[in-house]
Amino acid sequence: MIRFSLFGIPVEVQPFFWIVMALLGRADRADSREDFLAVALFVIAAFISVLIHELGHALTGRKLGGGYASIILTSFGGLAMNQGGRFTRHQRFLMIAAGPGAGFAFLLAILVTLSLIFDSTDVIAFASRHLFGQGIPFKTFELMDFLEKKPFIHFFLADLLLINFWWGVLNLLPIMPLDGGQITDIYVKPQRRVFLIGLVAATAMSLFGFLKLGLYPGFFFGYFAWINYQNMKSLNWQ
Repeated sequence: MIRFSLFGIPVEVQPFFWIVMALLGRADRADSREDFLAVALFVIAAFISVLIHELGHALTGRKLGGGYASIILTSFGGLAMNQGGRFTRHQRFLMIAAGPGAGFAFLLAILVTLSLIFDSTDVIAFASRHLFGQGIPFKTFELMDFLEKKPFIHFFLADLLLINFWWGVLNLLPIMPLDGGQITDIYVKPQRRVFLIGLVAATAMSLFGFLKLGLYPGFFFGYFAWINYQNMKSLNWQ
């Protein structure tokens, strides 16, 4: 267990966080020194990105509604809490949206920083290639030449781009307890409908994960489908 404080907010990192992030980084397939180093870089990128995401929640919540802010990084990501905080519906929306918003802002900061060093067209091409598998042609290749000579910087930057973009997008899906599900819970009533939406979306994503993304994403969304089903069933009994 690792504990520290950042901006006056206590942070706890549980052991399962490192294990799950390593598995998502394909530690089970690593069989060389380079592979294990790539996994370590992915875990570091995930730690930085998830912490920034949760800080977005915690700092915004502390600013808008007060309370005692704290962060826990656990097996399925992170949890930011503002115990004792009082929020209007609009403030709660802003606090929830600030998490993925912080990740997208961090992604933009990375791209702007790279654009100050390399040709901006090459930076856009690099980001597009890693995020979407294709994109505009490179203009000077200076960035790619640099990254080819520094492969682990290449891996680290690619991990940061993927995590802060795609994890942010997936986190906005209307699936409880993801941020998108919590936003849905603010505006959709009755709550049974929130869990039904989450069940359908999580089941679809689980099937897509198993077919296209791999075992762990499929299991991840399958677990959330089960959570939404159990919550919907418990409301039906009430």
